[in-house]
This record gives sequence, structure tokens and C-alpha cells, in this order.
Amino acid sequence: MEANAMVINHETAMSLWSKRYGKTSKVKDFAGREILKAAYNNRNSEYGWNVDHILPQSKGGKTTDSNLICCHILTNDEKANKTCFTANGKQFEIIKVENHYEIKQKFATQKPITNTDNEVINFYDAAAGVRFFKTLKGIQNKRPFVGTAVIKLYNVTAIAILDFIRNMFSDKMISFDDDGDDNITVYVIDYNMPQKEDTADMIEKCVVLNTYLSHYFVPMNVVSAYNIFYGEHRENDRQLSLTSHNDYDFVRYNSMYINELVADYNNDVSDNIDGEPNVGQDYMGNDVFEYDYIKTQLAKNLDKQVK
Repeated sequence: MEANAMVINHETAMSLWSKRYGKTSKVKDFAGREILKAAYNNRNSEYGWNVDHILPQSKGGKTTDSNLICCHILTNDEKANKTCFTANGKQFEIIKVENHYEIKQKFATQKPITNTDNEVINFYDAAAGVRFFKTLKGIQNKRPFVGTAVIKLYNVTAIAILDFIRNMFSDKMISFDDDGDDNITVYVIDYNMPQKEDTADMIEKCVVLNTYLSHYFVPMNVVSAYNIFYGEHRENDRQLSLTSHNDYDFVRYNSMYINELVADYNNDVSDNIDGEPNVGQDYMGNDVFEYDYIKTQLAKNLDKQVK
């Protein structure tokens, strides 16, 4: 052991907690699990936690404040000494940022950014960043689209639904508008959608949310009604895309709607709305269709949760 090296014990763990969270006694670790300050090293507590090395010691990680993190014991067990791992059902990777290491979440639609040696790109290295850019030239030359999901929630009785939606779309930009009378509009925005897989991912998440809203949140009176509109627009229309849903009236509440550009970039969606009448046009003149689909098995399971 190096002279003056930090020893991880109860005292140093409490010191690290105070530096990270101050006087807060209950927080969530990076994987979303709740931990309680008083439950340090307690495997019998559902809030038990300990101190872990961000970059594992077996990979050269040092026992210093910048390389230590407070996390749930289960999270620590799942992370172990890996640099790419799954914890609490989410994928993470450890990357170097300047002179320290950080844990970053990897999302389902996110392809690993790697070089020819299959290593994560370090964008703080100018040569590596420029080299990576040159590999992209000729691969992606199309102007990107903006994808905007507008979720209108009426008579919200539990604000926790906003955090639920925020986590469902955690890899997107999200904002909220209070419309008064407990009505809230949620905007979920993806400003860079160059691939068909991006459209499929947004549609999938909107359908899942539609299922939760129709089969749990409305029956449980978390909201009295809702509507989901998902549209895609060309990048130069990014500002207009936020209000594009205002140009028509929803046919009915508790349903989901899409515009024609979404269908154009997803064959499955196009097949499902073939022959269906549109309900109007958005601000840019794109036809809007009702697309009220749910996940059948998820709906059945949610129905069992309604009491």
C-alpha cells in the first residue's frame, strides 16, 4: 500500500457521502436505486450501499475521491470489475474524461462510438475526434430530422407521472409546460434523427406510454385524459415542430396521433395506417393520422395492477 493511501472504511465512506450529497440522507445511485446514509454496508437493508471504484482497481483505478462513488450494494455487485456492465436493467460504460473516469449510461438506440480498435472515442483528444469525423464523411450526408412527441395530460393528480415520462425518454430532451387547471404538456424532442431506427425507437416508446396511460394512469385517476402526438419535421423547421400539433383538433381524447413523415420513414407504421382517413394537417402541411396502438401483453398486465 502506498504511503498515505486512502483506506475505505465507515469514516471515509461518511466523508465521501457528505462531499457528494451534503446533509441529504436518502438519494438514488447512478443506476436509479435508492440508498440511505444510515444503511452503509448493510446487506440486510433494501437501501444498503457501499463505496465502489469507478475505474476498477484491477484496471488501474486508484483509491481517490475522484475515482470513488457511493452506490447500492446490488449495483456494486452487478458492476464488479467490469468497464461495460448492466446495473438495475440499464447499460453503462466507464469512459475517461480529461484526467478522471466517469460512468455513462448507454441507451438502447445508441451505437457505441468506437474507433477501428473498438475503443470508445475520447473527444478530448483532438486527433482522435478529427479522425472519427473523417470516418463519418460519406456515411451520413443527409440533413437530419427533428422528432417531437407532444404529450398533453389533463387533470394531473400525481406529479410523479412527469418523472415516469422523463425516465422513459431519458435519452431525449424533455420540457414541461403548466397549462393551468392541473393540465400539463410534455415535450420530448430529438434534434438529430438521421436513421430509420431512431423513428422506430420513438414510435415504440410512444406506444408503450400510450399503453400505460390508457390501461393504468387513466383508470387510476392519475390523469383524467391525455393525447399523444408524435411528428417528425425537417431540421430547418425545428422551432415550428414544437407547435405543429396545434393546427388541428384531436378526434378524441386518450389516443395517439402521428404525422405523415413518421409513416414515410417506418414501413410498419405506414402499413398500419394505410387507408385510414387523416384528422387534419400539422402546421407545416403534413397529414396527421390517428395511431392508437398499444402493447397487448403489457396492457393485460397493467389491467391486473388496477385496483
